[in-house]
Amino acid sequence: MMAEESRILSGLRPGQAVSAERVLRTLDGLHETARSASRVGTLYVPAMPADDNATMAALARAAGGPDWIGALERSCGRALRSHDGIAAFRIDNSGVAFLPSFPLQAALLDDGIVDAPLRFLLSADFIVGVALVRLGRYAIAVYEGRRLAVSKTDTRYVKSRHHAGGTSQRRFQRVRENQIHRLYVEAAGVLERQWRPWLDRLDYVALGGEAATINGFVKECATLTRLAPITLQRRLDVREPNRAVLDQVVPMLYQCRAYPLRWDD
Repeated sequence: MMAEESRILSGLRPGQAVSAERVLRTLDGLHETARSASRVGTLYVPAMPADDNATMAALARAAGGPDWIGALERSCGRALRSHDGIAAFRIDNSGVAFLPSFPLQAALLDDGIVDAPLRFLLSADFIVGVALVRLGRYAIAVYEGRRLAVSKTDTRYVKSRHHAGGTSQRRFQRVRENQIHRLYVEAAGVLERQWRPWLDRLDYVALGGEAATINGFVKECATLTRLAPITLQRRLDVREPNRAVLDQVVPMLYQCRAYPLRWDD
């Protein structure tokens, strides 16, 4: 049994990005292995605020004390407190937790392998608005399932940082801040126009790019402010927001973060 478990979970590193296809293959393997296992279980932790300790405590009690939660805390660490939900599966003394990009809606505890909620997230055709922003460049898009429905990419010059002091530094900083503001205004205008036909149908919003830049953009984009309740917590890891990157977004949206689990008993 241990050899079979190791084969199924081989190569998985804590926090590793795993494609939807690999997650599905792993789930198939868990079903096969569970047939001859002595202890099998599933725990779904729903999407919740990172500081919702009451829900975590209730889940721990429902799952039989610190057993499940302890294994998750040892493996997932801080990720356990900042996520869109966790789907965890146990086969004897090992298992795996998947953190999907799209939020899990309900808690679940079962003595078998129950993977339907996770499979749904990996196969659903969500309508997702995507905004990727770095200084000097942005990409705005809408995806209908796996299809890129509309997109717009562009560049706007933003000065690099200036290390001189005094008046020159202050003047340079004002110019740079103005350039950044114009980038935000232009990108926000494009986003509003591109997303308008889908605004009432968007399931989720996904953001990516440089963290400080995207945070600044969110503050200046009224549409993103309104859509905060459906904005995914996980940011897309994008170095250059351009047309080529937009073709790579769908795999990033449907992938999970994987965390191998171990029990000590």
